[in-house]
Amino acid sequence: MGKRILITGGSHAELPLIEAAQARGDYVITTGNDIHGLGHQKADEYVPGDYSDKEYVYQLAKEKQVDAIVSGCNDFAYLSTAYAAKKLGFSGHDSYETALIIHHKDMFRACTKRLGIPTPRNQRCLSWEDAEAACRQLSFPVLVKPVDLTGGKGVKVCHSVAEVKDAYASAGAVTRETVIVIEEYIQGTNHGASVLIKNQKVVFEFVDNEQYYHNPYLVSGACYPSDVSENTMQTLYRDIEKVACECQLVDGLFHVQFIVQKDGTPVMIDPCRRAPGDLYIKLVKYATGVDYPLAILRAECGETLADSYVYKPANIARECLMADKNGIVTGLQMKPELKSGVIDQCIWGSVGDTVEDYMKYKAGILFIQEPDVKSLYEKVQRFHELAVVQVQ
Repeated sequence: MGKRILITGGSHAELPLIEAAQARGDYVITTGNDIHGLGHQKADEYVPGDYSDKEYVYQLAKEKQVDAIVSGCNDFAYLSTAYAAKKLGFSGHDSYETALIIHHKDMFRACTKRLGIPTPRNQRCLSWEDAEAACRQLSFPVLVKPVDLTGGKGVKVCHSVAEVKDAYASAGAVTRETVIVIEEYIQGTNHGASVLIKNQKVVFEFVDNEQYYHNPYLVSGACYPSDVSENTMQTLYRDIEKVACECQLVDGLFHVQFIVQKDGTPVMIDPCRRAPGDLYIKLVKYATGVDYPLAILRAECGETLADSYVYKPANIARECLMADKNGIVTGLQMKPELKSGVIDQCIWGSVGDTVEDYMKYKAGILFIQEPDVKSLYEKVQRFHELAVVQVQ
């Protein structure tokens, strides 16, 4: 007999978790405000509600008498999940206090600094006076960031105090917190690492190359294998284990975006303990042969993770269909040379859609496989020429 599971989210991003749960016989309840979410349509039961409200999630879990809560692909979802799970005595999630450290940029920066892990020089700002002081202490260019948001929301690179002032106001308008982080801009190549930790040790690892389209803070694609050196990856895994020990992280997923500097040093930027969005965990599954969605599900349900995993690697990319301007979508065009490598897709955009912000709009996701790495990299570099969201 399967479990009753509450998933805090129900967009396309949660589909792999929902499918993994249902495949083993679990009854899946989803919650979230978007009634049109593809995940909600797939779930056994959907309850409209705000998953960022931790008390709501707690009360819903009690009311539905669930056996476990699994976080959706959103930091607010994980915070509510961690809070409700601990109140209900469920294992599989960090304490709420630990979840705040991992999912708030100012707290995580303080943690990595304390552990001697490379981190951007930064200042925690509670007021414009703090921000002005930060401008005097840090070297330009700097990034202004809300502490609690992902996907590049509210983030801006600034080259002067005047730009920081505008960015500080913009970040303050979108955050739910009173803190803004200003940090020095780190140069290097962008990557993501998704690992499973057991007893604070990395037992499964995956590293990608990230791609960006028009928005320099919103990942538009990722591919595997990466071009990160083995030495750099091993350094990163040791740093993750330091964080896991310091924060006493429970077994399960740890995902982090990181930048590799010219000397090979990995600098952790934005971590999370919930599944990344845009079907990333499906990318991991296709690229490694490991059922990553199931492993995450098991961990968050408090079940035992394996001590090691068998890899069956493949050359895979996950790319988001994006527009290059605002307007009305008139078509989705995919060239034959790209089609031949598409092994899976999830398309939700359609003709007639209004693109109000092309920097954020996504029409769908494609998974591409190539027999060799060179061919994969070439298609990834040309992806937005090969797959076009036509807008007028």
